Amino acid sequence: MKAGNIKRLTGRWIFIGTCAGILATGCCVLTRDTKPSVVQIDLGKLLNARVVTTQADGRLQLADHSLNHGFDSVLITRSAMEVAKSGKLNPLPDSGSFAANQEHPDVQLPYGTAGGGPQVHQSTNKTETYAIPVPANHYAQMQLFFISAAGPTPISVKLRYADGSTEQRETQVADFYFLPKAGVKDWFVLAEDFGKVNLKAEMTESIHHYIHGYNLNPNPAKGLRQIEITKENSGSVLNLFGVTGRLASGNDVKY
Repeated sequence: MKAGNIKRLTGRWIFIGTCAGILATGCCVLTRDTKPSVVQIDLGKLLNARVVTTQADGRLQLADHSLNHGFDSVLITRSAMEVAKSGKLNPLPDSGSFAANQEHPDVQLPYGTAGGGPQVHQSTNKTETYAIPVPANHYAQMQLFFISAAGPTPISVKLRYADGSTEQRETQVADFYFLPKAGVKDWFVLAEDFGKVNLKAEMTESIHHYIHGYNLNPNPAKGLRQIEITKENSGSVLNLFGVTGRLASGNDVKY
């Protein structure tokens, strides 16, 4: 038998070949990759606005909405900035990907994969509630990524579990010109210090803007099925850029 195979002998599984650790009983403990499993939640038809100007084959794919009520708060990717000759500003990465760090796992925002289509869910200054189905599973963490423009936005978030129970979170999304206030629980920065352009891809500010992340802290003992976000009535505009989950799982598999 080749090394690495598993064979059942005398009523139990025995690992034949190299193993990270052999117990005194002869059983084997296999250590999984310690990198957590990550789920990028598909926002599907909830995506309703383009707020990031991109490019394809050297041609601009312009945004069709500003982040706020005007026309001068639009984001732009690095390659689009070069095509548009927007000026010296800090752009967003073309890919929409953000490598894992101590605050979040690998994150893929829809703007990097949407092509010429919508990239975010935008809620204007009215109250709105919308639901995000998630692949039913147990999650160690679930994170929402927002930009609030024209001021902060109060929100409430309801977590719906497979057993019919719910949990509620209430918080405020800071305006994207500001960092989260010191000591504010569960908020962090996904993308920082980027500039913005107008709907014509002309620079309006070079730096000092942020995409904020929010930890939902779901109960990992329960299967999460749906997230409901309510944007409360405010004068601000709320843009949901993405949702990423990290699955709850043990580090060891025992045979």
